[in-house]
Amino acid sequence: MKRKTKTLHHKWKRFLFAIILIRALGVIPGYSHAPSLIFSTEKYPDSITIASEPDYPPYCFVDKEGNPQGFAVELFKAAAEVVGIYPTIKIGIWNRIKQDLAEGNLQALPLVGRTPEREKDFDFTMPYLSLHGAIFVRNGTTAIQSTDDLKEKEIIVMQGDNAEEFVIREKISDKIITTNTFEEAFRLLAAGKHDAVITQHVMGSMLLKELSIKNVKSLDIPLPEFRQDFCFAVRKGDTLLLSLLNEGLSVIIANNTYETIRNKWFGPEYEKKIAYGELLKNALLIIIPILILAGSIMIFLMRIEIRRKTQKINMEIAERNATLKELNKKQIIIQESEEKIRLLLNSTAEGIFGIDIHGNCTFYNNAAIRFLNIPKNRKIIGANIHTLTGHKNGDGTPCDTENCIIYQSITRKKGTHSDNEIFERSDGISFFTELFSYPIFTENGISGAVVTFKDITQRKKQEQELMDIKNNLEIQIAERTAELQEKIHKLDRSQKAMLFMVEDLNRITVELKNERHKLELSNKELEAFTYSISHDLRAPLRAINGFSKFLMEDYSDRLDQEGKRFITIIRQNAIKMDTLIADLLNLSRVSRMELKATEINMSAIARAMLLETATEEELKEFEVIIHKTPTVFCDTVLIKQVWQNLIGNALKYSGKSTIKKIIIGAEEHKQEVIFYITDHGAGFNEKYVNKLFGVFQRLHRDDEFEGTGVGLAIVQRIIQRHHGKVWAKGEIDKGATFFFSLPKTPVTSNNTQT
Repeated sequence: MKRKTKTLHHKWKRFLFAIILIRALGVIPGYSHAPSLIFSTEKYPDSITIASEPDYPPYCFVDKEGNPQGFAVELFKAAAEVVGIYPTIKIGIWNRIKQDLAEGNLQALPLVGRTPEREKDFDFTMPYLSLHGAIFVRNGTTAIQSTDDLKEKEIIVMQGDNAEEFVIREKISDKIITTNTFEEAFRLLAAGKHDAVITQHVMGSMLLKELSIKNVKSLDIPLPEFRQDFCFAVRKGDTLLLSLLNEGLSVIIANNTYETIRNKWFGPEYEKKIAYGELLKNALLIIIPILILAGSIMIFLMRIEIRRKTQKINMEIAERNATLKELNKKQIIIQESEEKIRLLLNSTAEGIFGIDIHGNCTFYNNAAIRFLNIPKNRKIIGANIHTLTGHKNGDGTPCDTENCIIYQSITRKKGTHSDNEIFERSDGISFFTELFSYPIFTENGISGAVVTFKDITQRKKQEQELMDIKNNLEIQIAERTAELQEKIHKLDRSQKAMLFMVEDLNRITVELKNERHKLELSNKELEAFTYSISHDLRAPLRAINGFSKFLMEDYSDRLDQEGKRFITIIRQNAIKMDTLIADLLNLSRVSRMELKATEINMSAIARAMLLETATEEELKEFEVIIHKTPTVFCDTVLIKQVWQNLIGNALKYSGKSTIKKIIIGAEEHKQEVIFYITDHGAGFNEKYVNKLFGVFQRLHRDDEFEGTGVGLAIVQRIIQRHHGKVWAKGEIDKGATFFFSLPKTPVTSNNTQT
């Protein structure tokens, strides 16, 4: 009997070791891309910050020295230490630390009940503890005999606790009173306020004892819907930390550290049973010798024989009791190991099968049944895995057993993987699956394999959609590239086609803006093309300007007045063209420049740009009023250029006006801040307001006001890159007001032209 129990114990230990090894290889759900103790190439920071509640004994509480203690705290530290993480523990009320975890101010919490309400904000490890809820009332309360009696009662719960979620979810009562801690809740109830407290039974009973509250008791009313699985919780999406904590839990469960910590805080579950058995055995060992002694007095002649047989019987009883005790202990260990393994298997999101060397099922988890929609009455253990899964190749052909990816792990003696297999549900619906198969090694060789799988039909569909999009983009890019190459050939044939080039570029720019999301690559190529052409055009312009200057200086005595006027016109137009190209380059640079958003004082920026833009004479002539404005997040370099262009225009177009006054201010709204600059200058006809911000679009002649028509286009491009808008209002000879808006939230840095 001893030998058989020992063999079973070793088999379970080997099986648990295989599960832990599979976890390390990343084939258990939740570990597919997570690091392991053996093969991890990623590294999580070895120091994290977590938080503990002050009054949730014996799971989380603060001792007399102010240090966090409790079963959950100690368990977390043990699991974290196994994977090389050392947590710093803060103390805080539950609702605050739960919010801190959701916002990323904490990395994990050691004791969180897994509920539907919390799964949208957190990811959970496998559960390590299950607790039941209870209703606590004042002594003498008779009006509450069931949960239906709570409908009109005032229920106290801790804010944000799973008890609050339970009361709301199950509609226990419409009168919910929330407190920051359960200590506050119990003190209110003990003081005669409200009707009941709902919380976990063990914690509530221990807290009442610590607070010395004797007029509150728990009711013997079952709350099956309030049974909670408690886990470690991490922020949603922190899969690396989640995998490490699951790995740490698996290790401390396997090496009995979990059992040691649990016994420290709760005591062994079978301690009382053993105590009663020892008491009975000791009683028998006392009574039997007394009876023997009495019999020896009555039967003196048979004393020696009776004593010898009694000693023999006692030795046999002691030996059998010791054997029974050892078997009971091992049986409990085996049962607990089975429960832990079953809990581990069912806590994963991937389907898991165990098979023998013939491919027959030896164990499975709930996810496998759910994926394959296997009926409850169907026999699974002993059935062939190909029959259960309807396994086919990725092209739909039947799977060849000899070359099957599942059996190859057994024949090759190493793990195998494929993401192009097909399984078929019991209702005939097929789905693509990604599966791993890993051999189970025993003392006698390979006994089978562990097979994990998950449904990747949606992923396959998305991959195909991405491939279709890629193919369409390649076609569109090829077409657009051909168009651009044709334009390049035309431009190379004649420099005189510059005007047509600019018109083409404007038209192409409008088209590219409409197709921005589909033709990003073509847009970047067009910007590079514009930049290159602009630079190439400046070289001949400089030559024209330089030789014209030499001609005027060296041959002026040979030219009549008309010739000199022609040369002057040539130089003026060359300079104007160079300025125009410089503005185009500036517009292109603004579109490519990376945003570096910081919080800035817009009033200070506007004042600095006024001093930099205006001449000393203009500063004396103009009255400039700059109101205090809210701070906003934007790129300092680019926003300076906005104010430089707007202030420069206000000064230029107000230069001939009798009223020389400029006002700069802002209006704060809920989602944005609107800035404005008002002048009393030449103004414009609002009929043509849409032309203001176009490249080369001007509403005044060059002999009235100089300019290239690019400045306001640069302003609009910068503001759009900040996710804002630009607009203007004006009236001829009565001035103009230019507005631009900036969002209050920081702008995401990017290099994309908007």
